[in-house]
Amino acid sequence: MYLRGLHSARPRPALALLHFSTRASSLSPPAMKFEELVGPTLLNGEGVEVPTSEALQGKKHVMLYFSAHWCPPCRRFTPLLADAYSAHKEYLAGGDAEDDVGEIEVIFVSLDSVKSEYDQYRGTMPWLSVPYANLHKLRIKDTLSGKYSVRGIPALIVLDGESGEVVTMNGRGEYANYFKGEYSSGSSMCSVS
Repeated sequence: MYLRGLHSARPRPALALLHFSTRASSLSPPAMKFEELVGPTLLNGEGVEVPTSEALQGKKHVMLYFSAHWCPPCRRFTPLLADAYSAHKEYLAGGDAEDDVGEIEVIFVSLDSVKSEYDQYRGTMPWLSVPYANLHKLRIKDTLSGKYSVRGIPALIVLDGESGEVVTMNGRGEYANYFKGEYSSGSSMCSVS
């Protein structure tokens, strides 16, 4: 795992509520608003800004994907995650989905420090992204990296889509438990239903 571009900053009073312990059960307050977490808008897969509240409405899980263009393990994991994400969407659209299977949304939280690299890398992803300007202007990158103790990338944090509570900090190792359908898991085809 790689890590570059995280800056430690002195906590400011407005950000004090975002500093939690690393125990998964205490990371997110109940009924957390995702707008407060990732900003008021996100970019969809086509690069169009959408309101965060609308984009995440009704999702069973929201996954925060910490990654960067300059990170070789990230560039290997991103296509696997994209295949799983697309297969899950197809599975849900097929009409044969189990009742407890819900929609999942992934949000790219970039650790890229160069906008052109962010844009190029984001273009390979079918899911939502925190806009590049918001990562820095609103300090979303630093705040989320600190809140979820991200020390290496790629990292995938799975949150409950309704409450915002952490489901798992090890989404990278457990993503196949959430995405249904047929997709490659690296060396072999994985059919999860």
